[in-house]
Amino acid sequence: MITRISAFLCTMLLTVSLSATDKPAGETSSDNLPKGLNGLYMGHSFFWPSVWQLKSIVGETRIEGHKQALVRAGGRGGAPGSLWNSKTKRKEAQKVLDAGNVDLLVMTYFSPADSSVETYSRWIDYARQKNPEITVMVAIPWGTYLHRASDASLKRSRSTGQLIYETLVVKLRQKYPDNKIIYCPYGLATYELIDRLKAKELPGVKHVLNPDKRSRTQSKRNKDQLLNDELGHAGELVTTVATMIWLKTLYDYDLSKLKTKSVSGLSKIDCAEIATKCCQEIEKYNEVYESQK
Repeated sequence: MITRISAFLCTMLLTVSLSATDKPAGETSSDNLPKGLNGLYMGHSFFWPSVWQLKSIVGETRIEGHKQALVRAGGRGGAPGSLWNSKTKRKEAQKVLDAGNVDLLVMTYFSPADSSVETYSRWIDYARQKNPEITVMVAIPWGTYLHRASDASLKRSRSTGQLIYETLVVKLRQKYPDNKIIYCPYGLATYELIDRLKAKELPGVKHVLNPDKRSRTQSKRNKDQLLNDELGHAGELVTTVATMIWLKTLYDYDLSKLKTKSVSGLSKIDCAEIATKCCQEIEKYNEVYESQK
C-alpha cells in the first residue's frame, strides 16, 4: 500500500512539474505579452468560425484576460446595418456594451449598403457612451463563389480590401480620432491559400472546392478542399489561417511561438507562416498605431 501511495505521489508531482513548464514554443514567462481584450464580436458565417477559434488559439499563449462575446446572424443579417435594424440582435449586443468594460468591438462586412460609415458609426457611437476608449476592428472576409472564379476575378476580389480601407476605414478614423480603428482584411488567408494551391504548394489539398458534389462531404472530412460549399464557407485550414491573422492583428503576437502551427491531417502546411505573410500585407493599414504599442 505504501509503495502504491508513493508511486501515486511521484506521478502527481511529475504532472504538476510538467504543467508548470508547458509553454508555447519559444515563449517565456519574461515575454512582454499584451493584456487580454474583453471584446464584442458581431458578424455572419464567414466571420464567426474565427471568433470561436480565436478563444482556443489565445488559450495556447500566455495572454491573460482575453474575453469574448459573440452576436451572430447569417449572411446579410450579420452586417452592421442589419444587426442594428434587428431589435433582438441590437438588444443582445447593447447588453454587452452597457456593462461598460468592453475594450474591443469587432464588426465584419457584407456590402456597401449595410456596411457603410453610417452603419458602423451607429455601433461605435453607442459603444463609446459607456466604453469611451474602445478599440474597433473592421474585419473583412473573402468573396463568395471563389471555386469558379478566374485568375483575373480573384485578383479583383483580393484588391477589394484596399478599396474598403480607403472608402470606409480611413473615414472612420477621421471621424473617431480618439479611438483605434484597426483594419483586418483576413480574407487574404483564402486568397493566399488559393494561390498556393494553384502553385502546388499545399500538400494534401486538392481543390478549392471538390467539383464532384457527391464527394464534397468526404473532401471536407479529408480536408483536401479549402472551402466547404459553393457559397464559400471556410474549411478548417482557411479558418485556422484567418484566425491566426486575427491573433497577430489584435495582439501583435509572434505566430512562430504558437505550439500548434498546423491543422491535423495537414501537418506539412505551416499555417503560422502563411498567416504571417498575409499580416505583412495587412500591417501597412495599421502603421498609424505603431508608435502606440
